[in-house]
Amino acid sequence: MDGARFANAVATLGCTPADISWRAGVDVLCFGGTKMGLPVGEAIIFFDRKRGEEFAYRCKQAGQLASKMRFLSAPWLAMLDADTWLRHAAHANAKAKQLAQRIAAIPGAKMLLPCEANGVFVNLPESAIERLRAQGWIFYTFIGGGARFMCSWATSAAAIDALADDIEQSINAA
Repeated sequence: MDGARFANAVATLGCTPADISWRAGVDVLCFGGTKMGLPVGEAIIFFDRKRGEEFAYRCKQAGQLASKMRFLSAPWLAMLDADTWLRHAAHANAKAKQLAQRIAAIPGAKMLLPCEANGVFVNLPESAIERLRAQGWIFYTFIGGGARFMCSWATSAAAIDALADDIEQSINAA
C-alpha cells in the first residue's frame, strides 16, 4: 500500500491503522513521513515478516541503505510518540476543510470533489489559474481547469485566508 497519505486517511476515517492496513488485507505498507512533517524517509512495514526477509539485502543492493540510518530513523520515534503523526494529519485535514468551505463560497469556483482529507479539488477559470501562478501560488492542475490544493501539518489559518482571498480576486479580475 502506498501510504503517503495514510495518516490523513486514518484521521478522516476515525479508525485504527490496522483497520485499513493488515485487517483489510494489506501485506506491506510504505508509510510516508514527509507528509507528516518529517524531512525524509518512509517506514516500510511488513505485516508478514516472511515477506520482508530479503528486504534489507535488496535495499543495500539498490543503494538505498543509508550509512547512518539511525539519523533517519530517530525522527520517526518522535513522530510516532503520543500520536503526533495523527495530530499532524488531523490538522492538515481540518485546514483543507476550511479552505474548501472558503472556496465553495466564491462565485466562479466549482468544487470538483468533496473534501475528505487534506486535498481540495476545484475547477477555476484558466485566467484565475494564471493570475494565481503569477502571484506565486504553486499547485497542480488537471486538463480542463481542475486545480488541486494540498494542506499540510504546517498550513496556517493565515495561509488559508490568503489563498482563498487571492482565488476570489483572481476570479473577479476576469
